[in-house]
Amino acid sequence: MNETVEQRGMSIDSESKIKKINVLIFPAGAENAIEVFRAIRNSVHINALAASSRDDISGLIYDQPVLSVPEMSAPDFLERLNELIDVNSIDVIFPTHDSAALFLAENADRISARIPNSDLQTNLVCRHKAHTYELFRGEQFCPDVLDPTVDEPEFPLFAKPDVGQGSKGVRMVQDREELEAVQREPGMLVLEYLPGREYTVECFTDSEGRLLFVGTRERVEVRMGISFRSREAATTPEIAAVAERINELMTLQGLWFFQLKEAKDGTLKLLEVSTRAPGSGGFFRHKGVNLPLLTVFDLLGRPVEISSSPFQVEMFRSTTNHYRYTFSFAHIYVDLDDTLVINGRVNADLVRFLYLAISSGKRLVLITKSVVDPDGVLRAHRLDPKLFDEIIHLGADDKKSDFITQADSIFIDNWYLERREVAEARGIPVFDVDAVEGLVHSL
Repeated sequence: MNETVEQRGMSIDSESKIKKINVLIFPAGAENAIEVFRAIRNSVHINALAASSRDDISGLIYDQPVLSVPEMSAPDFLERLNELIDVNSIDVIFPTHDSAALFLAENADRISARIPNSDLQTNLVCRHKAHTYELFRGEQFCPDVLDPTVDEPEFPLFAKPDVGQGSKGVRMVQDREELEAVQREPGMLVLEYLPGREYTVECFTDSEGRLLFVGTRERVEVRMGISFRSREAATTPEIAAVAERINELMTLQGLWFFQLKEAKDGTLKLLEVSTRAPGSGGFFRHKGVNLPLLTVFDLLGRPVEISSSPFQVEMFRSTTNHYRYTFSFAHIYVDLDDTLVINGRVNADLVRFLYLAISSGKRLVLITKSVVDPDGVLRAHRLDPKLFDEIIHLGADDKKSDFITQADSIFIDNWYLERREVAEARGIPVFDVDAVEGLVHSL
């Protein structure tokens, strides 16, 4: 992402005086919502907030408490949303689900915040695959949609819901019996089977309708409708022409994307168009193109420019775990040898946790039976002893539990016998070094 010359030349002092843009991410719990948060959270221009109708993982992710709103189907949703907007001075709502994007577009004139890609017709086309294929019917890139009253089917075919996301409800149709079963289901479309490679094409259109960015990545490994491995692919003249045609026929502003898949003859066919951020949207952000941030700037009338870095990127995704604990704590007691320093190297995950704990107001105590001076060990690994509020250097026969006096404490130590002794004597939560990743989200 390239900021304007004016923004690049801004001094630190002037940055601190600028009123931040309050951006609300809604819904907050999906992976693409979390990607939007990662994209904008560290901008000096933006204060990132989140709202959700559910008790989900979002409560463990965001820097500030997730704001609660009712389900969109609730009769008082708009009233409650506008109250939230007013109380938190929300400038922009960033929808992260196709249904949310459509709902916000339908009610844009009743919502007191700006919404990217708020054109209603555009969102109707994006939410309904039938509308998408109708809009682009006759274009070379539009897949063949089966008309059972006219077409003689050529198997295999592919069935998908008119309204859906990911791979939910999609299936191969191998014969007429399966076709008849699909046709009895409401809201299902039957299309030509596309056996080839699949691509996501991320785009950016500015407020004047100019298509400023087209980036293509191949969905190399797809499971459950999610691309677990992506790599950059050339934006060929064929792909660029599809992007230009979509931009011409739809009213778009900010980030958007579409997906293509190779037909039997190698031509590319359109799967979908969406105005929300994609789940793997971090791909081009790591090449310097921060589309969520650019979207906010453009929506508020700030000039933007885009320049992608020349190096290649390959992106791998995996499921990760987050944890919520039933206890709270104000004091952290942590061991040194084989805990903070393991095999001669600093435990970076633990150090990250400790710094986050400091910013959350926790008190840190290093408690160790190290045979050498702990200050020297810390300095040898470029760790400042002042990281800790207190350093307790024990003798070999001392019990660590005798020096842990606060009830609202946790204890981190690699040695099971030490953890057992502290747990039995003090009744506080104890953790091995492998559990630190979960503790990060308890702050």
